[in-house]
Amino acid sequence: MRYSDGSYFLHLCIMSLTKYYIPVLLVLLPATASCFDKKKQKLIVPSRWKEVVRMSLDSTIQPFSDTLFMTFSVNDSFSYRHRNGFVYEGSYTVSEDSILDMGYSRYKVVTRKSNLLVLTNNKGIIQLAPDLSDVVKTIVIKKEDSTRPINNIDEMIGKWTVYKRTAPGTIDMSRNIRSVYVTGASTDGKQGFIYSGTDPDNNPSWFIKELGGGQSLNCDGKSPRTLKVIRCQDGEMILAEEETKYFLKLFQGSVSK
Repeated sequence: MRYSDGSYFLHLCIMSLTKYYIPVLLVLLPATASCFDKKKQKLIVPSRWKEVVRMSLDSTIQPFSDTLFMTFSVNDSFSYRHRNGFVYEGSYTVSEDSILDMGYSRYKVVTRKSNLLVLTNNKGIIQLAPDLSDVVKTIVIKKEDSTRPINNIDEMIGKWTVYKRTAPGTIDMSRNIRSVYVTGASTDGKQGFIYSGTDPDNNPSWFIKELGGGQSLNCDGKSPRTLKVIRCQDGEMILAEEETKYFLKLFQGSVSK
């Protein structure tokens, strides 16, 4: 190929730029993409929080007794509950515009520091501080060999919430139990309800058919399942399903023997 003097000089310039700058771009592009990914995630480090101030949208301080507790764990998972309320669990996301989406509720993250977390939604503003309470010491599990037998499902009536579970491997949130509501005998044959970690309060995944042989709760609903009652007394209940154990506490105001 023949070049004029001017076009040959331009050709040399283009070849020179291609030789030196393309390798640089190949190095920078992955790093740039990584920066964008990090910006998009904005995940919250594992931590526990407790509500300390509640305000209306005009920043008027509001009295409250149903304190909100939040826990952020590894693998983008969370749990939150109001005092004496259900425990909600699942996975969360934080968008580029700082919207914290937990499925059950969404908040705008206004402030996120090591000693302060401020969230807002259409109901108001909440300020949370690190929760330094020792939850392990406030929960005492009695020896299972001291349990009394359960003779009738009426001995289990009440609303129970899971505060601890032991399970091998990854937990399937659609089967993971967060609460149990035992109602006792009824005309429709449902003696209670089982809520998973993804169930809304008005739509439990399972209902309790009976307290059957071997002191087991036989359940039906989106799938049959059987829960062995290891313990149910003194406001404590322990349920077992294969290798998983659920530890539950009785709601204040619920009735159980």
